[in-house]
Amino acid sequence: MSPAYVSGVGLCAPRQGGNASWSAAFPGLTPSDPSGELLPPVLRRRASSLARMAAAVAGQAAQQAGLDLSRVPLVLGSAYGEIVAAVEMMREFDGPTGLPSPTRFHNSVHNASAAYLSIATGNHGFNTALAAGRATPAATLLEAMALLGEYGGDALVVMLDEPPAEPFALADPYPPAAIAICLSTSPGPRALAAVSEPRRGPAPIVELPDGLAFHPCAGAFALLAAILSRRPATVGLGADGVGPWSVDVAPAA
Repeated sequence: MSPAYVSGVGLCAPRQGGNASWSAAFPGLTPSDPSGELLPPVLRRRASSLARMAAAVAGQAAQQAGLDLSRVPLVLGSAYGEIVAAVEMMREFDGPTGLPSPTRFHNSVHNASAAYLSIATGNHGFNTALAAGRATPAATLLEAMALLGEYGGDALVVMLDEPPAEPFALADPYPPAAIAICLSTSPGPRALAAVSEPRRGPAPIVELPDGLAFHPCAGAFALLAAILSRRPATVGLGADGVGPWSVDVAPAA
């Protein structure tokens, strides 16, 4: 299919977002606060940390692109999803009642973040959540590209993960972080870059700051860095910015 055009982007990095290394990797982009202000207060109080990050980047990207979040389709990718909420829920089985709270229970499902966004924005359209391990960025972009190829228009892509809690903590730590990318079938006046459909093939390693190379969605952050660089690049969508999937990025004409 034809390239998709990036009209808006968002970044959320709760702890490291203000570091100089992040500013160098993602020039011109100020990370969102993970407070999730897009969510109404009643939802925000119940939302998981992952859902608040999703809301933060979705709002940032949609504002930049000038998109109405009540109408744009959403494709969310996360390798582990609500792993923190799920572990917290399981720990409640050892609590005084032996039962998890209803809020913990409904926050523990993989598509909870996508559901919170749908409810907050009143969006009754297409909404899906994907998990594909380290191939999550490639699978998420393929889904979004297929959606655009079939129906045209716009799509909001959100990719995010947070580190699993004990006893599932990983040997290589990474920060909780999220990105959002608004994709369109036509360039439009706000277009930042053109992105090809993901394909099989290697790509150069992209230097990512503060443990992002270990993030399950590392390829998504490498893609964001390439978009913001305003230079042509081939980006690997797997771990450490490499792997079996890659995309071509070119500045918008």
